Amino acid sequence: MKKMLSLALALCMILAMVSCGQKDDTPNDPNAGQPSQGTQDQDQNKPQKKLTVATVVKAIGSNWFDSMDWEGTKWAEENGADHHYIGPTSMDSAAQLQCLEDAIALQPDVLTVVPIAADACDALLAQARSQGTKVVTHEGTGLTNIDFNVDAFSNEGFGINFADKCNELIGADATYACVVGTLTTPAHMAWSKAFFAHANANYPNMTCANDLDGGEIVPLEGGANSDTSYTMAKQFLQAHPELDVFYVCSSSCVAGVCRAIEELGLGESVKVLAVGTASGQKTYYESGTIVYGAMWYPGAAQYACYEVGKRLIEGKTISTGDDLGFEGYHSITVDGTNIYGNAWLDITLDNLAEMCEVL
Repeated sequence: MKKMLSLALALCMILAMVSCGQKDDTPNDPNAGQPSQGTQDQDQNKPQKKLTVATVVKAIGSNWFDSMDWEGTKWAEENGADHHYIGPTSMDSAAQLQCLEDAIALQPDVLTVVPIAADACDALLAQARSQGTKVVTHEGTGLTNIDFNVDAFSNEGFGINFADKCNELIGADATYACVVGTLTTPAHMAWSKAFFAHANANYPNMTCANDLDGGEIVPLEGGANSDTSYTMAKQFLQAHPELDVFYVCSSSCVAGVCRAIEELGLGESVKVLAVGTASGQKTYYESGTIVYGAMWYPGAAQYACYEVGKRLIEGKTISTGDDLGFEGYHSITVDGTNIYGNAWLDITLDNLAEMCEVL
């Protein structure tokens, strides 16, 4: 009986102690029900959603566009993202549109495209934006279904520069023709129109040999490769023996135009102002057929495009003076949906070796 009484008393004491402990912890602790500091730190350090980013170029397989893969990969590694590099094997609008559809099907967080056919790409980009994708184009001036377009420089300034170079190197009375990849390529058309307008306003004796439509230049289409541009240039030279210079806006067309000039024995009288890589056109600088060129590093634009998309996802604004983290884009200019860097590079015979190291 005594043992039973002792056990009962002990049990009562234990229950009382447990009750008191619970009572003391709950009402007087100001942090009751709140996560500990350690838990808060763990929440803050949780990895963010891994971004999926994709870019669709005009054609894969050349250093010009493949540089966008190189720097896109670098950006993705720095930001813990999955990067997809997509494009046709040749510069074909229909094939690019299929590649763009494939990219949109990935439901990327950020999508970059370098359009061939502007209107057709624009229509597909509406679908991308409707699923929440941030769309940042390159060479996409004038597209509407985008968040921003990133270019290395002002398209107008680039075209004006070539008109000034034509005056300086060929002469104020030069007869010229402008060549684009296609008439639907926004950047090429913008450069040609700026060249034409600036030449008309400042060099009245300079003559455009292109067909004109109501005072607007209609450039020659060089097509997707050097064979097409070679045939076009050869036929045009035979029809226009007065021509002094081609302004070639498409890097894919430069070699074909130069080959036509040299095969016709016109290397001394007909010159080329070229857009494109120094390394890819080295032979024609050395022969003197190209007297001046300019390029940019497309990979830098790709890095900047992805950075813009990421900041938009984070709810940040993009403003003039912002630094997008790559040479040429450390202080950007924002004009509506267009973002311009300060990134064009002049190419002459004097700096050819240096520029060949760039691209």
